[in-house]
Amino acid sequence: MLKLLISILCLTLLISGCQSPIKSKPIDPNLPKMPYSRWHISGRYPHLFEARVYDVMIKTQSKKYKIINIAAGDNYNYETPGQWQTRFGITSLPVYSDLPEEFFICWSSFADQTFYRTKLVMPLWARQEMVKPHQYYSYASDKNDIGYNDTIIIGFAPGGSVTGWITGVPQQEAIEFGKGVTERIPQGSDVCPNPYIDGKIPEITDEAKAWLKKHGMPKEWQEKYNNVTMGQYLKLKNPAKF
Repeated sequence: MLKLLISILCLTLLISGCQSPIKSKPIDPNLPKMPYSRWHISGRYPHLFEARVYDVMIKTQSKKYKIINIAAGDNYNYETPGQWQTRFGITSLPVYSDLPEEFFICWSSFADQTFYRTKLVMPLWARQEMVKPHQYYSYASDKNDIGYNDTIIIGFAPGGSVTGWITGVPQQEAIEFGKGVTERIPQGSDVCPNPYIDGKIPEITDEAKAWLKKHGMPKEWQEKYNNVTMGQYLKLKNPAKF
């Protein structure tokens, strides 16, 4: 009996030794690790030229998908609506997730009377910048402190123009990280469901119309300069949502 037990034990050890261990997928050392529990997102549109963001999904750098909200507000560039002001401090929303790698955004431009769908990619260097500590002197606490560029700003302008920046404390000027790739989506599309009760995008104000009559549409706000195309998803009968 003892010999049988020894034989079984030896056989078990032999079999287990022949099996190669299961290798776990290595973690990419280049992926930045967040030193905070949340990052922030802020949406902007040029003064007078309102845009509404109504359906947003992100793919994080850990390959997970998450639905988030982006509340687009006035950029307060009163004198030059055709130019962006990306100063830090305008209201932003917290997002509790890993850093984003891609944004998929449904939005509408009042000036264009058009629905758009935009993909905005956040490159690795921008995510690395979001976790880099920056030392600065805090006048509020009267001591040296550490700040991060943990806020993403996304600007939505006529012509399907979408721009992304990162900013934070003590960043003086926001850092642009990319332009979106935009598709024009007709009303009623399943890709970007119409968020308006009456199905109609609100018009721009008389003040905005007067500004356009005087200055014309800036080059940066024209679809042909933003490579806007008709969405390929429109050919599908029941396209998947993102």
